[in-house]
Amino acid sequence: MNIFFSLMSGAVAGLALAAPLGAIGVLLIQEGVTRGLRRGMPGAAAVATVDILYCTAAVTAGAVAGPIVGGWEPWPQIVGGSALLAIGARGLLKSQGTRGFDVERGVTRSGTSRRRYVLFLGLTALNPATLVYFTALLAGLDQVTETPAAAVSFIAGVGIASFGWQALLVVLGAGLRQKAAPSFHRWTAIVGNGLVALLGIALIARAV
Repeated sequence: MNIFFSLMSGAVAGLALAAPLGAIGVLLIQEGVTRGLRRGMPGAAAVATVDILYCTAAVTAGAVAGPIVGGWEPWPQIVGGSALLAIGARGLLKSQGTRGFDVERGVTRSGTSRRRYVLFLGLTALNPATLVYFTALLAGLDQVTETPAAAVSFIAGVGIASFGWQALLVVLGAGLRQKAAPSFHRWTAIVGNGLVALLGIALIARAV
C-alpha cells in the first residue's frame, strides 16, 4: 500500500509540475508542429529526464535529513505546504495575463534527435524551480522516503506523469496546423497551478 501511495503521489506531483504551460511546453508543441511526432519525442524525454533527476536529488536529500526533520513536525508540512500554495497562487495570478504563445525564436528546430534531446535537457535543467518544488513537496510527504522501494515508486510516478504530459504536448503540436488559441495556454496554466495549490492545502490540512 505504501508503494502504491508513493507511486500515485509521484504521478500527481509530476502532473502538477508539468501541466502549467511555460516556455518549454510551448517549445515542445513547436517540436511537434515543425518536426513531427517521432522526431519531437526526444524533447519530451529530455524534460522528463530532468524532472526525474531533480526529484531523485530531492528524495535523496530528504532521506538523509529525514531523521532530523522528523522531530520538527508539523512545521515541515506547514512550511512545505505554504511554499506550494504560494507557487500555485503565483502561477494562477500570472495565468490571468497570458497572451498566447511567445515561442523562443533563439532555439533552432534543426539537428538530430540526439542534439534535440541534449538541447531540451539543458534548457529544462536551467530552471532550479523544479528542485525547489520537489524539496518543498517532500518536506511534508515523509512516507515516500520511508523505504527505498517507496522512494523509487515516487520517482517512477513523477517520471511517468511528466513524460506522459510532455509527450501529449508533442502529439498536440503534431496535430496542429496553426498556433493554438491563447485560451488553451490559460486553461493548462490554471489546471496545473491549481493542482500545485491543492497539494499545498492538503499538506497544511494534514499537519493541523
